[in-house]
Amino acid sequence: MESESHWLWLFNAESGKLSVKLSDTEVFDTPYKPSQLVNIHFNEQMMDIEDATTFQTVSETLEAYPADKMPCTPQNAALNATAWCRFGRPQMPQSWHFQKSDISEWPVERRLCELNSGFDQGLFLILDTDDEFATCLLLSEGMQLSAIKSLRQYHVIKVTLNRLLPATVDLALSAQSNWGQQLA
Repeated sequence: MESESHWLWLFNAESGKLSVKLSDTEVFDTPYKPSQLVNIHFNEQMMDIEDATTFQTVSETLEAYPADKMPCTPQNAALNATAWCRFGRPQMPQSWHFQKSDISEWPVERRLCELNSGFDQGLFLILDTDDEFATCLLLSEGMQLSAIKSLRQYHVIKVTLNRLLPATVDLALSAQSNWGQQLA
């Protein structure tokens, strides 16, 4: 991925596209509709230090995993995560779509999780958590939530912490750790 010194947010009100201008020749389009976004009343806006920090943190987190175990590139996931953290509309939880887990406390350092809808299971990046909820970005290519509803890659959903399941990729990488032993 080529980059220039300053990446720019681009919003095209006519097409409803939020994009990131990475260089003179490369523009990255996000999958979010205008109704999913807030504060998009601009044509062009520079990324700020918070955006850069979010991008770097997510990239580094996902680059720690083997590429063949991830359903997307760290850079694409990081760009979408950064866009959502900056412009995503706050959401109400939709926990009812997912089965409960038997984990009583979610380790703060765990940034990946899986959610199981009973129809499908997907790999998610946890964007943020509080004492009760987690906001999760879908890394898998898609996920069936019900007979009539699905999530597309990089879409975000908010759930209660008792819905989070350990990511299989984490379990494989940390079989020797305390986390792996707790779940055995």
